[in-house]
Amino acid sequence: MRRVMLLLALGLACVPARDAAGIPSTTPTAPPEPTPTAAASAAPSPAQSPAARLDDPLVTVAPSFPSAASLTLRSLPADDAAKTSVRFGIERYLAILNAFRDSGASDPAQLGAIGGRFRDAVTAGMKASATQSVKRKFALQSFRIDRFLAKPWGTTAVVEVTATILDQDVAGAAPDQVETGRLRLTGDRPFVVDGWDDASGRWFNGPDVVAPAEVRHSVGAAIGFLLRLESWIPGSPVETAYGSGGETPYLRARHAYLNALDRATLTSRTFADVSAAIEKYETFAEIRDGLATVRVVGTVVTNDAAGHQTRQPFVRRIVVLFGNWMPEVVDEEVDGHWMSGGDLALALRDRNFA
Repeated sequence: MRRVMLLLALGLACVPARDAAGIPSTTPTAPPEPTPTAAASAAPSPAQSPAARLDDPLVTVAPSFPSAASLTLRSLPADDAAKTSVRFGIERYLAILNAFRDSGASDPAQLGAIGGRFRDAVTAGMKASATQSVKRKFALQSFRIDRFLAKPWGTTAVVEVTATILDQDVAGAAPDQVETGRLRLTGDRPFVVDGWDDASGRWFNGPDVVAPAEVRHSVGAAIGFLLRLESWIPGSPVETAYGSGGETPYLRARHAYLNALDRATLTSRTFADVSAAIEKYETFAEIRDGLATVRVVGTVVTNDAAGHQTRQPFVRRIVVLFGNWMPEVVDEEVDGHWMSGGDLALALRDRNFA
C-alpha cells in the first residue's frame, strides 16, 4: 500500500481575521466596527447630506518594548463538548485539504494563513498523494487527544492529537490508504495549524511567537479606534456601541462614559498628539496571544457653539487583549480608576465572534 507522504502534517487552518498577538494574523487588522445606532444607520433621504467622516486619530507608539512577562497555559481534561469541537476542527481541515487537492494543489495561497515549513509540507504531501485516474477523499477514522491546554481564564488554547486518516477512493475501487500521526490545533474553535515532523522530531512550525512591531501596530490601531468612538465633529454620527459579544463590567462602564459626554454643548471633540508606551506585555510560550498594558497621553481638543476652543491634556492606561478576535481594549484606567473594577471578563471577550 502506498503511504501518503506527510498526510497528517498537511493541516490547514480556517483562521479568523485576527491581528498580532490576538494576534490572531501576521497582518494587523483594524478592530471591529461598532454597531451603529438607529440614527446613524438610517439611510439619508435625497435632501440629506452624507454624514461627516471622522477618522481614527493617529497614535504614535514608542519603539521601546518591555520583556514579555510569562503567562502559563494549564492542562485540562477534555470533556465531550471539547472532543466534539476538536473533531469538527480536524474534519474542517480535511475538507479544505480535499478542496486544495481537487483544485490541483498548485497554488499555496489557497492554504491561507499556514506558512513556513508547514506550508511546504502541505504542498509536497498533496503532490505525493496524487493518484492518476483516481479521485480520492480524506476522511477521519479516529483521533485521541494527547494534550488539552487552556488559558488561565479557561479559553481553549492548544490541542495536540494523534489522528488516523483514511485516503479513500471515491469510486470505492481502490483500497483505502491509512496513516496515523500527530496534529496541533489552536484557538477557542480549534483549527489545525501544525503537524509533527517525524524526521526532525518536532513540530514543523513550532511555537507561534509575535514580533514586537506587530504588537505596537495593533496597540496603536486599538487605541485609535477607542478614541474615535468618543470623538465627533459637526455632522458626524453618534457612536456608542463597542464590539461584539458578551457584556462585561468594563463595557458597561465604557458605555456609561460615552453617554455622559457633553454632546449638547460641544460641537466637536477630537484628539491630537496621541502617543502610547507599552509598559507590560504578557504572553505565552506556545502561542502569540496575550495582554498589553499601555500608557496613553495626548490632548483632547473641544469646540463649543461660540467657537471657543479648549485643549486639555490627558493621561490614561489601557489593557489590550490579543486573543481569538481582533485586538481590543478590555479595560481603561481613567482618573485613577479602572473601569472593569478588576474583572476583565476575559472568558467572555477571548472568543472568535466571526
